[in-house]
Amino acid sequence: MARASNAPRPSPSRSRSPLLGLAPDIRLRVYRYLGLASWDGAPFSFDLRGGRRVEESPYGIRLDPIHFHGLLLSCRTIYAEAGALLYSTNCFVVHYYSPFQSPLGLSSLAALTDASLRSLSNLKIVLNQAACHPPDHDTHYCCRQGNVECDSSSLLGCRKRHRDLHQPPLLGDGALPAADAQREWHTAADRLLPLASPGRLTLSLVCDIDPRHPLALELAKAILAPIRRLPRAHLRECRIRLADTPDSHLFKQLAQDTATHACGLPTPGTQPTDISTLASLPRELRLRILEYTDLVTPRKQVTWSRQDRAYVVYRLRHDEDIKPEELHADQFFECARDRPEGCFCARRHAAFSRACRCWVPPGPDLFLVCRTLCREAQYVFFSSNRFIIHDYKVAYPWCTPSHPGWQREPLPVPGQDGPMSPGGHYRYPFPRLAASEFLCDVVPASALAYIRFLELTFPAYLPETWPSNDHPAMRDWWAVAKGLPDKLNLSGLTLRMIAVDMTNQGNDVDLRSIEEHRTILKAYEGLVKPLPQLAERGLARFYAHFAYPWMESPGPYPEWSEKKALKDSLERFVMGARYETMYAEGEGEPVPCDWDHMYHFGPYWY
Repeated sequence: MARASNAPRPSPSRSRSPLLGLAPDIRLRVYRYLGLASWDGAPFSFDLRGGRRVEESPYGIRLDPIHFHGLLLSCRTIYAEAGALLYSTNCFVVHYYSPFQSPLGLSSLAALTDASLRSLSNLKIVLNQAACHPPDHDTHYCCRQGNVECDSSSLLGCRKRHRDLHQPPLLGDGALPAADAQREWHTAADRLLPLASPGRLTLSLVCDIDPRHPLALELAKAILAPIRRLPRAHLRECRIRLADTPDSHLFKQLAQDTATHACGLPTPGTQPTDISTLASLPRELRLRILEYTDLVTPRKQVTWSRQDRAYVVYRLRHDEDIKPEELHADQFFECARDRPEGCFCARRHAAFSRACRCWVPPGPDLFLVCRTLCREAQYVFFSSNRFIIHDYKVAYPWCTPSHPGWQREPLPVPGQDGPMSPGGHYRYPFPRLAASEFLCDVVPASALAYIRFLELTFPAYLPETWPSNDHPAMRDWWAVAKGLPDKLNLSGLTLRMIAVDMTNQGNDVDLRSIEEHRTILKAYEGLVKPLPQLAERGLARFYAHFAYPWMESPGPYPEWSEKKALKDSLERFVMGARYETMYAEGEGEPVPCDWDHMYHFGPYWY
């Protein structure tokens, strides 16, 4: 007994931690309370270079990496267990360069142990980013350099919050040395990728390169070389972005081929020669197949505006009650929404991600196969979708070029520079209406007859900015409309014209003088003046929704019936005797387009 009492006892530093004496499920709850993993399984995002992502737990506890940093340093056993949980359940980001971090490079990856690298399940490496994913915004927000809204001092706040996160693309003016970034990435990849457990790691790589540089494709191949050397199906998921803009088809194909190999995705094989081609099928089958392509948008609505000058689709902002058809269409919009890795959308960037199913305008390849398929693709595109033409903006349709906000501004002093007429009033600033440009310059002349639904939308122009009847834009519109009966299939066309209210709620009365009231009404009449000839040649339907210019009067405001009377009078003017039979079939007017929902409930553009 004495001998036993004189035996050396283990030092306190080598004694077993009381935490290890707890049951494994209890230790897991402790780890979750400290913020190593979430309670619902959703991953946290951590920056390996020291940035903190602070979260609010369901129990009101502020979770911060500083809360569990000491735990990872306590002993090897706890580090192995807690580290495996930390690195296997969360997303980690490492930047080659960020102005808020130093030193330069990916050295933080080298600081991780082999066991930690084997546990990694989700890693994002940013070598260079011209479009950033600011940590103080929602994860789906993609801030693009040069974006007007981004550069403003509004709530998006790029200029104040994350302006320095934008970097010039590699090989571009003012960019970081591409050779240094490539060398640093290869060094980190040579250690990281072989240690990654097969089928476990999801790798996201962002390296925005200037696609206009003659060495851009060579640099992109060199950047992706470590991933292409991996065994097939070594990665669980692979997302690659090689350019900020989506117009580099070579970059897109290179990213897709690399990710396909790394993840073991099936690749299209060589088509047997005895199988019929698309062109050899009957026309009815070809048209049916084309309807399942991107020629038909998820909501069957396409927008073209003077601001975008491109075909754009918009996601409808949902309320709590989502209809099944809206839920189905929602999967084709904003693939980066609520995804911690950020934006790898093929619509926004030259990128590839299996999560991206977003609608993109149909590429040129389909239209270049042969003349027959080109005509049939045009037929499906223009006949299956509604086309909404905005004379200026879409996201904020009440704004005008000379009236950017809601409040009416005083007229400038005559004789000074500005969008003024000689009489001292603002003038319509464009030589043509957007509708004229779309029908004459955008849509091929042979495809005009395929259009089935056309909606022409105008912002809340002030009386001084509506184009008068002697304006060049109005004269051009009359000339364009005169030639439309011979180009459009009027018997199958629905035409709708809209002029929005001044406010985005559409319920604030904006009182005007009698002169201003008459000016706006004359502008409305000028827009519809050439349309009766379309009705005489068989126009199927015409609808008008024009904001009523309320007049100043000593009595109460006019009734809302005035707006209905304006609508009826304009529709009667165009349709003539056919107005009474326009609703005879009982179908009523087509439902409003999605932009109208955004106009009343806030924009959610895509």
